[in-house]
Amino acid sequence: MQEKIQIGKVLKAQGIKGEIKIGCSLDNATMMNKVDTLFVGAKSYAVSKIRADGTFCYVLLKGIVDRNMAEELRNLPVFAYKNQLSIPKDRYFIDDLIGCDIIDEQQSKLGTVVDLLQYGAADVFVCEAQVGFSFPFLKDVVVKVDVNSKQIFVANKRFEEVVVYDD
Repeated sequence: MQEKIQIGKVLKAQGIKGEIKIGCSLDNATMMNKVDTLFVGAKSYAVSKIRADGTFCYVLLKGIVDRNMAEELRNLPVFAYKNQLSIPKDRYFIDDLIGCDIIDEQQSKLGTVVDLLQYGAADVFVCEAQVGFSFPFLKDVVVKVDVNSKQIFVANKRFEEVVVYDD
């Protein structure tokens, strides 16, 4: 079974031919360029056309033929198959990182990611362990991410410089 992920919601009808405007929760709407099926609310639709514009995309769905039909989709959540989204190298979906073990250079498990906070400067991993901790997702801290084996490898020295332990 293919995994679905919420990629945004329908903002409004666009034009008179049934096109909809979607506000994307993805980094960039161009990640949707290869999507051929969208799930709007509880219904699936084949995609006729997608055009990206920053964090918005405009979509023609098969079966939605006019503005009135498109308006009925307003405010509904939009999902896509995760494997159809184009994700850049060294970028990850948050739900793929949640549950990953943090591993140091000696192959010791330091903790498990339970949340990811998104700030302007850097995302921050929130981890559970005997003593909880958090640290920024920086290139010089995170050496390797393997979402398939659910492991994130860190550089010891740099990790110790930036980690914040819970009280």
